[in-house]
Amino acid sequence: MKTPIIALMLCLFVAFSSQAKHKTVKTDSVEIIKEFHNAFKYQNYYISAQPSLEALRWYQSQGVDEIINLRTEKENQDFAAYAYNEENMAKELGIVYHNLPIGGSKDYTPENLEAFAKLLEGKEKLLIHCRSAGRATTVFMAYLVKYKGYSTNEAARVGRKLKFALPLEKMLDKEISLEIND
Repeated sequence: MKTPIIALMLCLFVAFSSQAKHKTVKTDSVEIIKEFHNAFKYQNYYISAQPSLEALRWYQSQGVDEIINLRTEKENQDFAAYAYNEENMAKELGIVYHNLPIGGSKDYTPENLEAFAKLLEGKEKLLIHCRSAGRATTVFMAYLVKYKGYSTNEAARVGRKLKFALPLEKMLDKEISLEIND
C-alpha cells in the first residue's frame, strides 16, 4: 500500500513542479541599483537610463548578454559624439545589441510592442534602456500586460517602482486604477 501512495505523491510533485516552471511568476519586487542613475532590476530584466560605460561593463559582469536600446538614431548619434558608441562597445563586450527606436507617442504602436516581445523571447538576462528609463518602463509595462498576463494595475505596480509616474496620482496622493475596458 505504501508504494502506490508514494508513487502517486511523486507523480503529483513532478506534475506541479513542471507546471510551476512554465508559469509566469507575478511579483512587484523591484531592485534599485543604487550605483547607477535610474537603474533597476525586475526578475531577469535590467531597465535603465542610458548606461555609462562603467554601467555597461557592470551589466555584462551580471550576465547581461543582450541590450534593447529604445533610443532613436539621433539620440544614439548625439550620445556617441560625447560618450561612446554603444553598439560598437556592446559588440566589443560580447553583448548582442538591438535598437528599437521609440521616439515619441507615434512610436507606441502594437507593431513595436510585438517587435519588443520578440526580442525578449527566451532570453535569460537583458538590459532594456532609453534616455531616462521612462520609455523603457512604459514599453515593458505594456509587454507585461499583453504577453505575460499581468493586469494593467499589476503592471502599473511594477512600473511605479521603475520609472512610471502619473502626475495626477502625485497631486491626489493616491494610486489610480488603470483598468482596460474592452
